[in-house]
Amino acid sequence: MKEIEEDIPYYQQIKTKIIEEISNGTLKHGDKLPSERELAEIHKISRMTARHAISVLEKEGFVERRERVGTFITNKRIQYNFISVNSFTKGMLDKGLKPSTKTIYMKREKANEFMAKTLEISQGEEIFCLQRLRIVDGTPVVIELSVIPYKFCTGIEKHMEENVSLYQVLKDQYDITLVKQKQRMRISFSDQKESQLLNIKSESPCLLTEGTTHDLSGEIIEYTKGMARGDLVEFYSEPTNPI
Repeated sequence: MKEIEEDIPYYQQIKTKIIEEISNGTLKHGDKLPSERELAEIHKISRMTARHAISVLEKEGFVERRERVGTFITNKRIQYNFISVNSFTKGMLDKGLKPSTKTIYMKREKANEFMAKTLEISQGEEIFCLQRLRIVDGTPVVIELSVIPYKFCTGIEKHMEENVSLYQVLKDQYDITLVKQKQRMRISFSDQKESQLLNIKSESPCLLTEGTTHDLSGEIIEYTKGMARGDLVEFYSEPTNPI
């Protein structure tokens, strides 16, 4: 290193330097960091110190380690409007990001007591369940579950291709316009399956959202549940017009 500040640990100096380069634009979202060995050689420090610096940056959400690939800058918070009724794809494209979606499962089943009460339907009534992994610029960011009474969307399976907007399908095929959401949010921790899908460590802090979406008449059309990465996603509230 060019200058060594004796009172500041070496790993902290490396961490600060990388954060400064992120802030001034030298390092951008998606850039690959030098390996631990390369960092050690560049800054004349031990590999253990370089590893510690990267571990702290990862814990604080500035970088992401990808197995057998390397360490990448992830300091680009993905903002979600907490109460906006808008499609994921449109919202990300409006921010200049590249969204994609992977279907985890799509099925029909009978509503249990909780789902019947939430959707204000009869227990045992048929419901459509769609769980998807939302991806932004190649990075998985949120797992989303949508549950809709099947009577509102009969035959919807044939319309739900990969990366198709559910809300747009409801509008175009079923004349359903969603205009309002009632949501609540809390901190949760990812289980093993969620961690694998989101490419994070097990029991990582996440933002769990849960609520209902309503049409123009106020009827409940959808139950939603989302598990978003706490290191990448932030929610804000700003009312918008319906899609």
